[in-house]
Amino acid sequence: MKNFVCSICNKDTSNVDIDYLVGFDHLSCVLETEKSNQTELCVLCGSATPYKFYEHIDMRYGYVEGCGQLCEKCYNMGTDREQILVPAAMVKQTPNDAELGAKVRSLYWESR
Repeated sequence: MKNFVCSICNKDTSNVDIDYLVGFDHLSCVLETEKSNQTELCVLCGSATPYKFYEHIDMRYGYVEGCGQLCEKCYNMGTDREQILVPAAMVKQTPNDAELGAKVRSLYWESR
């Protein structure tokens, strides 16, 4: 008979519902292992950062609450960006590309 033991935490899994198992391993153990090996990506440019998912945000450089982890380059750029936010509703409600372009241009000049 096969032992029902999680290979990660070495605990018995014989009484665990099959929906919470990956093979004989606890789903939570597998997810934590995968998560611990992954690094955070910059939310602006998508490049890898030196921080793992499990590292607390107070111990990181470039983490912006409500936004996420930034790489050093994007964080040091600060607010000196050549980007603007265009509301999705504006895009959906303006089917004419020329009109949308005019609205985006006016947003750009308003932000200056």
